[in-house]
Amino acid sequence: MKTCEPILCARIFSVLVIVFLLLGSHGAMGDERLDAVKAYKSQDYQTAVRIWRSYAAKGDVEAQYLLGVAYHKGHGVNKSLNQTIAWFRKAAQGGHSTAMFNLGAAYWKGIGVRQNLGRAVDWWKKSAAKGEASAQYNLASCYLSGKGIEHDLREAYYWINLATKQKHPGADKVALMIKQEAKRSGLTLAELSKDTTTQHSTTRNPTDPAPESGFTAATVGARGAVVHLSKPTSNAITKLSSGTPIKVVSTRDKWSQVHIPLAINVWVFGTLITQNGDTARIVGEGVRARTRPSTQSGSSVVGNFEKGEYVRVLSTSGDWARVTAPRTMRAWILSKQLEIHPSVTDQWLNRWQSAATRPDSAETAENTAIDISPSSDSGQTSALFRAALVTQANAPVLAQPNAGGAVIALLDSNTPIKIIGSKGNWKMIQSPNGLDVWVWGKFIDERGATATINRNRVRIRSRPSTTETSDVLGALDSGTKVTVIGHKGDWARLRIFGAVSGWIDSAQVMTLPTVSEDWRARWASAQAIATR
Repeated sequence: MKTCEPILCARIFSVLVIVFLLLGSHGAMGDERLDAVKAYKSQDYQTAVRIWRSYAAKGDVEAQYLLGVAYHKGHGVNKSLNQTIAWFRKAAQGGHSTAMFNLGAAYWKGIGVRQNLGRAVDWWKKSAAKGEASAQYNLASCYLSGKGIEHDLREAYYWINLATKQKHPGADKVALMIKQEAKRSGLTLAELSKDTTTQHSTTRNPTDPAPESGFTAATVGARGAVVHLSKPTSNAITKLSSGTPIKVVSTRDKWSQVHIPLAINVWVFGTLITQNGDTARIVGEGVRARTRPSTQSGSSVVGNFEKGEYVRVLSTSGDWARVTAPRTMRAWILSKQLEIHPSVTDQWLNRWQSAATRPDSAETAENTAIDISPSSDSGQTSALFRAALVTQANAPVLAQPNAGGAVIALLDSNTPIKIIGSKGNWKMIQSPNGLDVWVWGKFIDERGATATINRNRVRIRSRPSTTETSDVLGALDSGTKVTVIGHKGDWARLRIFGAVSGWIDSAQVMTLPTVSEDWRARWASAQAIATR
């Protein structure tokens, strides 16, 4: 039997209903634990708490959760929000779905913890995957509203359908809202129902055999692997290290078409998207995704976007926007660079999930632009960035491609840089030394010399203000480790590596004909010094 009692009234945030679920499913319990439940219901709270505490100390997640309930209500113990959250957290970490939901609600509203929408969504994902209807409902609402996570109608539709099947109150209304939003976005019901990017496992027990899949499990071999976009002969975009989990979806001659647990970023012409903050929607038919912000030679078409597809905007260069790649884009790896697994095991699935969700699996310098050395199996020498050196001492790196932009770095002469775009007499670059930017201080948890971003989609700015003179340079997600180098009022100054780009006058750089070993050594040395 499962009973629910709110410790907070249902409250509306957009379409998001926040509820705490208490006294969750007891499942199959031993006689003593059933005695504890009976004692609790008869208001003999001290007996119930004594039994639960004994089992909780042994790692019993149900007892840990119910201890949290007792501390919240002050039943048999002194009322304590800190103890409530602590026991909910222990139970959640042990896999208790209702505790996961409650911990997510605590983070969403800032009850007993610092408010963090990103962490709230993370816990609701885990709870929803275990079949908790309220978590499925909230997760769908987050995907619809774009709060705490990137707006995604397909994910929203997936989760609300699960909540609807469990007859969660209000789920039908949210499902209708998602369909209406999809219609306004030009998505058909068939497109809305397409497979989503999240790895869903709502009914699978970790001890069950691996499910049938539309892919073959593999890992990158001992020498690493080079990934190619669109077709096997196209420019490589990144290298994967040995042991990286890979999904092989088909093979052709000596090539394997794959899915990788790594974000891929491309360029699209700015007039073909409608932007809302850090997200945007494709408005044209068959919009091309390119490797560089140009239609000239050297900029390859690597895929096409679907009309209405949502993307994340990472940066801009002139009239171009750097965005997450199309869902339909293909990636290829030489089959000999892969080790094929006989089945999809739990160990492989755990490695895939870990790689797909680690903080550095999204945008980094190396996964957005990688050069291919002559010794690689591809035999190609092209690169998606140009190697260059700074030729002037104290060369300023600016937030905009004009002299009025905020200075976000000063580079010494002979500093190696990566040129990833251009506009007029300006070069868009990445520096091994990082770039100095600003974020609002309340979005950072500082502990000594280290600091962590505490919510998703925190805007990176060129100046400590939200005025028009302060450019938004990008965004950081919850859990990202950052280096704080100063403060000004309520703002914190950070040194960021890879997540943002800057602009430098073309007259102050020398572009190299190739990515030489000397340049590589300079880059590695400068980066090591800057990050130690």
